[in-house]
Amino acid sequence: MSSRGAAAPMLEMPPQEQHMAPLTAVPYHSQQVDPVASMGSAPSLSQALCCLCCWNPLTCAGGCVKVDQNESKAVMYWGRYSGTLSEPGMHFLNPWGIQLRSVSTKCNTMELKDIKVVDQRGNPVIISGVITYRNTSAFKACVEVENPFQFIMQQGTTVLKQVASRYPYGANPGQPSLQSECAGISSELVRALQEKTAVAGTQVLSFELVDLAYAPEIAQAMLVKQQAEALVDARRLIVGAAVDMAQTAVANLESGGASLSTEAKERITTTLLAVICSHSPATPTVPLSG
Repeated sequence: MSSRGAAAPMLEMPPQEQHMAPLTAVPYHSQQVDPVASMGSAPSLSQALCCLCCWNPLTCAGGCVKVDQNESKAVMYWGRYSGTLSEPGMHFLNPWGIQLRSVSTKCNTMELKDIKVVDQRGNPVIISGVITYRNTSAFKACVEVENPFQFIMQQGTTVLKQVASRYPYGANPGQPSLQSECAGISSELVRALQEKTAVAGTQVLSFELVDLAYAPEIAQAMLVKQQAEALVDARRLIVGAAVDMAQTAVANLESGGASLSTEAKERITTTLLAVICSHSPATPTVPLSG
């Protein structure tokens, strides 16, 4: 995962293959199967006109409808939905009063770019995500909603803000956060978006976070905070190791036969701690007796 701007804190996401859910991982059950359009599904007015004009070759030519692979067509008669054509090939329908609305059933992707979200701790965060989906109902996509693409984008933005606001940007090891819970957050996003876009006949295959960074107005301050936390952790590690090394050195000297007084032990321990914990290289000194 990339960061936003040179001053923004860098964020390493887990390997993509570890948290990306397969496209078929989320089961989807359509609540309604579109009825199949046929010659007999036309209203009475269309059937009467077809019978009166059946001698006209243009009637037969106008009733031929071609359906491509991975395509569905919602059939409308006089503004009313009549059925759906999903089987690829050539179909013949009553041409009088017919209107066709096509929708692709191929897999599509949609990018939600730089969505500003307030995380659980109130920090503004910039998140980008990619939605993979496909349309499963021509009736819902063409009749129930005005613009399926815009509808999914708006609902995806809403879901992303709602779900991401329940997690902090970063947390201690073992605690959920936007940095560590990519797989769980992705599954939660898919479930929430699937519920909201069911009215459009959409099957949500995946909803992945691809970019995460602090907002520019706080990025520099959060970078300083992260650097300070890293410095404290490093110092804590160095001091702990220095104490252990000093104790081991004194114990080895005594086990080797050296007789050390309390003052000598304190002097050795102090010297070792100063050398190990110092930022600059140690300068050896030799005491001179008068």
